[in-house]
Order: sequence, then C-alpha cells, then structure tokens
Amino acid sequence: MSVMTAGIQMFIIFLLIVIGFICCKVGLIDKKNNACLSRLVVNVFNPAMIFSSVLGNAAEGTRDSIFTVFLVSAGIYLFLIIIAKPLSRLSGKTLAQRHVAELLYIFANVGFIGIPVVKALLGSDKLIYVAIYMLEFNILVYTYGMYLLHHTEDSKKTAFRLSDLKPLFNMGTLACAATLFIFLSNLSLPSPVADTLQYLANATTPLSLIVIGVSLGLQENISVLFTNIRRYLFCICKLILLPVVGTFVMKRLPISEDLCQTYMVMLAMPTATIVLMMTEDAGIDGTECAHSISLSTLLSVLTIPLLVLLYPYL
Repeated sequence: MSVMTAGIQMFIIFLLIVIGFICCKVGLIDKKNNACLSRLVVNVFNPAMIFSSVLGNAAEGTRDSIFTVFLVSAGIYLFLIIIAKPLSRLSGKTLAQRHVAELLYIFANVGFIGIPVVKALLGSDKLIYVAIYMLEFNILVYTYGMYLLHHTEDSKKTAFRLSDLKPLFNMGTLACAATLFIFLSNLSLPSPVADTLQYLANATTPLSLIVIGVSLGLQENISVLFTNIRRYLFCICKLILLPVVGTFVMKRLPISEDLCQTYMVMLAMPTATIVLMMTEDAGIDGTECAHSISLSTLLSVLTIPLLVLLYPYL
C-alpha cells in the first residue's frame, strides 16, 4: 500500500461525499430519495461488487486459506467485543449509552466505505476477504448487536426472540455466502451475466459515497459534530488505536500480507450506519450515535492514510 495512493483515494472519497452533501443542500436529493438510493446500494450494487470480485480473478493461494480467513475475521470481532467493554465507559454513563458505544466500536462501515477503499487500495481480488468479513458482520450484528440493544434500561424490548434474527437473511448475507460458494467451487458465469454484474459493481463507489454525503447534508447543524470532546476520544480509539493494535497482532500471525492489509483497512473503517438504525428501532435516543458515526466518517479520510503510513512500522 502506498501512502500517496491512499491519500489520493481518500481525497477522491471525500470529494464524492462532498458531492452528495451539495446535492442535498441544493435540493437534488432529499431524505426520501436518499433512503431509496441507500436500499439500492445495500441490496443491489454492493452485492454485485462483492459477487463480481471472484469472477475470473480469484487467487489460488487464498482458496487454501479460507478457514484461516474465517478464523482471523472471527478473532478480530472477538478482540473488538472484548476491548469495547472498557472503552464504552468513556462514551456514556447509562447502560443504554454504554451498549450503543460498544456497537459503535465493534461494527464498522465495511459496505459503503470499506468495499470502495479496499478495491481502490488493494484491488478487487481482495474483496473475497471483505465478503467473509461482512458475512461474520451480518451474523454478529443481528445476534450480539440485537442482544445488547434489547438489554438496556431504555430499550423497548426486554427479551431476545428468534424472530429478531429474521433480518439476518438479507441480500448482503446472501451475496457473501454466494460469493464464497462461487469462489470455492471455481464456477464461471456466462459472459453477459458477468458483464452485467461488473456494470452494477462499477456504480457502487460513487453511489455509496454520495449517500453518505447526503446523510451528512440532512443534519440540521453539522457544526455540532465538532463540539464534544468525548466524540474525539471515541474517534481516536476507533480509527487509530484499535487498527494499530489489531494490525500489530496480525502482522505476527502466520497469515498473508494481503489478508493483513485488507483487515487493517476493515479495522480502520468508521462506524456502520446500521448501528443508528438498530438503536432507534430499540427505542433508544440515537442523537449522539448519529453524531459519532458522522464525525468518524469525516475523520477517516485523514486517519486511513495515516495508518497506511504507520503500517510498515507496526
């Protein structure tokens, strides 16, 4: 990974976010339109990008280490769950605030931002690693994530039910599972189908980042993001401390450089917007959650190139 490449790519990402922000402010895209675009990215474009990543360019060495990739991904999430417990005490006093903070630390925006960044910095063939990471993400967010949010003094639900797992079966999960199947079985798709998936995949990056920009533009007063010291502490831990510690450990494991670099990028991602949706669905005030997500998204434009610079020294 090149620091110059990382800086340029993150600047491009920033510009795409700014375009979305401007589109919102001039009235080209409103909240309803943005929700529609978001659903398209989640259910059509992101799955197409993940799926197309294994059509014809899968690395032989990766296939032999799929079990290792699963273990490393699971280990990262276990690390995040353990470390998020004490860190969450810096972000909130009530049980609900601490549980939301835990989710902010654990779940990163590996779809809307992670996929475009990995593709730009490391190449589309590394998206098989992202697919496995996202598969575990989806399983964990709808099990452990649901459990935390339904066990607070502010939540409107008090018991975890099997029906709560229904959202687990979504396009993201299915796409990751299908990608893994295609990768392991070495199947090939007819050229028209593969080309169609590639066209859809090419639209993922601009659309996903424009959606983020519009989401920022929908906030009434964006300056409020920069007024809370605890928010900065959260971002330092989330965007710098955790990726540095995680990468330091991964570089000492018997894993490939490609896997280590890809999962450093995953660790460096800002918080996933799904945390806000789940928080509000559980009846918990999501104002601070939304501000933390937005600030971490903006600051990640600076912190990701910084981590690329630090990578050789970890």
